[in-house]
Amino acid sequence: QQNETVDIFKPEFANLGDEDATGFGSKNHSNIKEVRNFHDVAYTKGKRVEAVQWIPQENNYLACSTVDNISFYDRVEHMGKATISHVLLWSWNESLAPHAILLSPWEVTTFKFWPWDRHFLIGGLSSGQLAIWKLSDYELGVSVGQKNARGSTQADDDRKGHHQPEIRERMLSTIDDSHKRPVMALEWLPAKLEIAQRKGRTTEGNPDDGPVKFLVSTAGDGQMLIWDVKSAIDNLTESDVPFKPLHKVQLQRQDSGTEMGCCQLLYAPAPPEPAEKKEEGGKKQKKEERVHSCFWASTEEGELIFGDWAAKGEEDRKPEVIKRMSTVSKTFRPMLSLEKSPIFSDILLGVTDWSFFLWREGVEQHLFQSCYASAYFTCGCWSPTRPGVIFLGRLDGQLEVWDFLDQSHKPSFSHQVASGALTCLQFLKQEKRGQSEQRLAIGDEQGHLHVLVMPANLVKEQGKEKPYMLDFFDREERRVAYFAERRTRLEGLREELEKHAQEADAAAPAEEGDDAALADMESQAMKAAEEAYQKLEKQFREELGLTDN
Repeated sequence: QQNETVDIFKPEFANLGDEDATGFGSKNHSNIKEVRNFHDVAYTKGKRVEAVQWIPQENNYLACSTVDNISFYDRVEHMGKATISHVLLWSWNESLAPHAILLSPWEVTTFKFWPWDRHFLIGGLSSGQLAIWKLSDYELGVSVGQKNARGSTQADDDRKGHHQPEIRERMLSTIDDSHKRPVMALEWLPAKLEIAQRKGRTTEGNPDDGPVKFLVSTAGDGQMLIWDVKSAIDNLTESDVPFKPLHKVQLQRQDSGTEMGCCQLLYAPAPPEPAEKKEEGGKKQKKEERVHSCFWASTEEGELIFGDWAAKGEEDRKPEVIKRMSTVSKTFRPMLSLEKSPIFSDILLGVTDWSFFLWREGVEQHLFQSCYASAYFTCGCWSPTRPGVIFLGRLDGQLEVWDFLDQSHKPSFSHQVASGALTCLQFLKQEKRGQSEQRLAIGDEQGHLHVLVMPANLVKEQGKEKPYMLDFFDREERRVAYFAERRTRLEGLREELEKHAQEADAAAPAEEGDDAALADMESQAMKAAEEAYQKLEKQFREELGLTDN
């Protein structure tokens, strides 16, 4: 038995009426409420929540990884020493103790569930390796049967009064073929892609509804590794089969040739295939080759890069993996978040320490840059249902909400979540459209995992919000194009003025002491200017009828 909180002052008639008419800042619909706070004295004390994920197809179960909350100098002293780290699985019905614990020989910096089967979890470790855990329904906390009247499953009832199950990893990648620094990001590739082991050539050779096979990882060592996770899971029972990446790509800076460490990663799908066009003679034009190996990534210095891991090189040159780089967000510190909008597939959100940026695919410059915050940003994400809402976590424990329908020069409001810094944000994926409750999981540096429920005005799309935001992005893109054209024109004008100045210097008298020649040139110029003025004045008087008869 556990205590439950009931709001006795809840307005019973608050949900009546037209919800579309509810404006921003309504008293009944703009309050963010915390419904759960998960923490455990044994496993979260002195820890920091590094990553959080909702268990797929479940609303009341989530997982988080915890790491030691120590300073940089203490971490350097313990570098290279293997320790026992944990991934905690939490149930909605028990907030003071996890219902299952995943053990790891190194700290788990990031992890994701396999989209094809939620019983497999893949985690990136601080040693640069990848680990695979296999979970049962009992260990996930998901009962095969239905829930009882108290809302708990049979697995929850059986576990009360017993120790939590501890699960070891089933497979660990070979350390010589893994990253040299902690894994920072994992990204699943679409199920339809097939990647060749030689040179990473990527094609569409699998069905869309098939299992997801490939996973891309990146780290601060500048490497992008492509893993065949499905083959590894199929060989879990065979201990003699090593877990190695299928393809490796080393990212380097073009100016210095040094490693380009990455901290965030997004897959860039190929644009849709255009319709066939015919030339004037009736012949079909040759189709352009669609590239399925492009990606977006952010560096440890805050830059945004666009590249192709299967780029082709010339005979005497190495392949140029990095196609484009944006340095406007460079802060000499890692970019904290990089996410693609769930509504607009060509809009990217990048969060740095002091501000966030919005990019559009195909546009070299950023569309929008926020004002500087009063406290450092630590994480950020898009709203899954509203096109113009962005959530940002801060160092002082506040959650900033930016609503572009309300204003774009500053946040609409802030909500105090914790007393320490917020470390990660993750929305619960809504399987059915129109669900009334939208949950946001937030981890902090004190080891607490908060679950907040968003109010109605931050969940439901307001009026014509989508076309309004589309017009906003188009207008900002036109502004960027105008300033780029203006900058090019001013640069050409500056070069032309410098050229005229050089020609004038070359045409000047060779001797500096020839004052008479200079005075003669000046008098001739003044005389020519006076004649032009007199001619213009005469013409002006004739047009106005002011000539003397």
